[in-house]
Amino acid sequence: MTEEERQQKIDTILGAIKGQVDYPDIPIELWIDAQNGQPGEPAFEKWLQICTQYVDAYYKETGKRDTDSSFAEYVRKYGRHEYER
Repeated sequence: MTEEERQQKIDTILGAIKGQVDYPDIPIELWIDAQNGQPGEPAFEKWLQICTQYVDAYYKETGKRDTDSSFAEYVRKYGRHEYER
């Protein structure tokens, strides 16, 4: 399999997955970085900022703390990360 064929397969799979996710505005690559990344890596730090942003948005919307989502889990584990408002 050539590199081009491999990339086409990856793009096809990611396209199918993107249609099934609950948060389509978050690039699928960041979900992958969340699973494979480590604190200090730029993509993982971006993921942590997004998690903080979603937790804050949930609180603004509902008046309750988000304790159950994947986003809240990352914020609990790695702490809040500032983002541009």
